[in-house]
Amino acid sequence: MMNEKGYYFGRLAEKKLFFTVLFFMLILVILGMSAKSVYAGSNISVTIDGKTVVLDETFGKPFIDTNSRTLVPFRGVMEEFGGTVTWDNENRIAIVEKNGTTVQAPIDQKYILVNGQKKDNDTAAVIKDERTYLPIRAVLEAFGAGVAWDNANRIVVINTDGTVAQFEDSNNGKSPGDDELNAMWISYLEYMSMPKNEAGFKAAVDKMFDRCKSLGMNAVIVHVRSHCDAMYPSQYYPWSIFASGTQGADPGYDPLKYMVESAHSRGLEFHAWLNPYRVTGYGTYWNQTGANNPVKLWQSDNDTSNDRWAILHKGEYYLNPSIPEVQEMVINGVKEIAENYDVDGIHFDDYFYPSLNDSDPSLWFDKPEYDKSGSLLSIANWRRGNVNTLVSGVYKAIKSVNSNMEFGISPAGNLSNLRSNSSYFVDIDKWLSEEGYIDYIMPQLYWGFETKDSSGNIASYAYENNLKSWMNLTAKGNVKLYVGLNMANAGSNVPDKNATSEWLRYNDVIARQVTTGRATKKVTGFAYFRYDYFNKDVTQNEVNNLVKVLKN
Repeated sequence: MMNEKGYYFGRLAEKKLFFTVLFFMLILVILGMSAKSVYAGSNISVTIDGKTVVLDETFGKPFIDTNSRTLVPFRGVMEEFGGTVTWDNENRIAIVEKNGTTVQAPIDQKYILVNGQKKDNDTAAVIKDERTYLPIRAVLEAFGAGVAWDNANRIVVINTDGTVAQFEDSNNGKSPGDDELNAMWISYLEYMSMPKNEAGFKAAVDKMFDRCKSLGMNAVIVHVRSHCDAMYPSQYYPWSIFASGTQGADPGYDPLKYMVESAHSRGLEFHAWLNPYRVTGYGTYWNQTGANNPVKLWQSDNDTSNDRWAILHKGEYYLNPSIPEVQEMVINGVKEIAENYDVDGIHFDDYFYPSLNDSDPSLWFDKPEYDKSGSLLSIANWRRGNVNTLVSGVYKAIKSVNSNMEFGISPAGNLSNLRSNSSYFVDIDKWLSEEGYIDYIMPQLYWGFETKDSSGNIASYAYENNLKSWMNLTAKGNVKLYVGLNMANAGSNVPDKNATSEWLRYNDVIARQVTTGRATKKVTGFAYFRYDYFNKDVTQNEVNNLVKVLKN
């Protein structure tokens, strides 16, 4: 018989064996659960020109990967598509050739090569269960095919003639036929780092628009007038400093013409972005304005009647919103673009009146004009009337040229600030309830879901509260509601009165803002500020999560 010591160690060994087996069983369960989450949805079928692709067990079955992208068996689908398929075993690259086009898909790399040219993608080809799978949309679109997802029936629908099938049902409450706007803001700040020669500028534009397309954008909102200037030959404004490096200097080509063509060739809408009143400021200071800038001409023409058509305020010049001749110049400048360029829309942002103080002569801006006007309105409402006259005039000018061209404004997002009697003077309630002002409103909702007020409660301007307020406003009329979102916040310590900023704790805030907006069925588009922030290291997790939502 075993002694007590031997019995003790024998039992201890049995226990160790039991827990070791249990540990490995748990690992297998976890791995099994992980496999299910990584490779979801095997009940997916594929049709090509209406014919179902038969995929037996030797080919494998389509699945949806962790990036929410559909991957299909390499040989089974691509041969049915009419391609010649080969496999580079040494470099682990799947190759498809058809009609003079060659697509190479390296395993586990988020890009493909189309005739040797690298095209970034948001997911990769993989080997699973000893079979090769390709990201179907990226590969087939490279051959000019149209690819769509029938969510109700879980079918990948491929049309070799390039047409994209339309379905009512899809993810996140969005269907391909909804025409949701997803626009990238590209400002003069992007221009500052771009070449000032024609070849360099055009190459930079092409690269930028390719990137926008790869991110899932279908539109760009591009600065064409930021400082009383023009990115095109204008009879009202001097050439922008961002076109040639010197305000007033002709770059020798038409940047706006090229940008519109480049955007449209990629299937991107082009919206021309203008600041109506700003003359100087960061990027173009007074000593950088050209001699033919209208403000310099007014200041030097010995005609005192136009001296106050532009006002120096806190060291910077602004066009005077109360002057009819100024309003006419701005309106004519917009009409000039509408008449000469195939833009899809005209866009103003939040730069209207600066912050003013009517009790301080150095800060009262256009109060002398108000005092002379004899108006019975309060000065705040008089100023709102000045802006209204401009906005309605711009709207009429655009529609007189092209009734399908959109005019929209992206104001500051905090309604209490927007209704202030000391800045902006934006008559948001009139614009959203009456015809003849704007086609869409795009408030800049730059706060997260968890932003708090000084009392520690979720603020009225936190994303969901603010969105509801804007939806209630737009319900009063026929103006479309788009939402402006801010990628500059991603991964940053944005003050929001939380112990740790929401933007540091999460990397899917903007993605959730989009899905929340979609779920309301009242938001018909989004714009994202701004291009450069989509390329910062600190924002990439947020960018990738947004792209998954945009490409669903």
